[in-house]
Amino acid sequence: MIILEAIGAIFSIMGAYLMSLSSKKDTKPLYLGFICFFISNLALLTFFTLTGKVPVIIQMVLFFVTAIIGIYKLTQNRKRDVKIMILVLFIYISILIFTVLPNMAQIDFKILLIDFIASLIAIVGSFLLSSHNHIIRSYAFICFFVADVIFVYIGYTNAFYFFMVQSAFYLYTSLKGYSNTMKEEIELFKKRMNYGKK
Repeated sequence: MIILEAIGAIFSIMGAYLMSLSSKKDTKPLYLGFICFFISNLALLTFFTLTGKVPVIIQMVLFFVTAIIGIYKLTQNRKRDVKIMILVLFIYISILIFTVLPNMAQIDFKILLIDFIASLIAIVGSFLLSSHNHIIRSYAFICFFVADVIFVYIGYTNAFYFFMVQSAFYLYTSLKGYSNTMKEEIELFKKRMNYGKK
């Protein structure tokens, strides 16, 4: 299971870093970030299913859907990407049927309030992130920052250390992503503040 957590964390960190490089006009890093999240969410979905974290399972399913939507919206070659995603999903579902499903009865599924709150905030952020409007995308980064403060705590208390490191890294990428997305507005605000001091 630790391999799934590690794969999920590595691709998730890569995805968050790429997304933090996106700007108002340049959406290519956003597209590549969604591809990383596509891979990460498959690994983390399996990991959190095996650990029984119901709110985070729901979050990962929805994150996976938003990763697909993000790829679909931002790709330059939609036909190719749709075929690749279908192939990956077919392989993934086949593996689940033969490995995870036979052991479902042994998993202790639980719903904790803190998991639910963090997952809900992150889900809202994920949907906002696929918007073409840069102001709406900036709200996504605020949601991610708040959610990841909680996820660092969840990772620490559950000994999900790869997940904890991933969430801590997200704090940086959330700030960076907000800064890049709102660069023009931030510079304008600074100019106004400097003008007000004179």
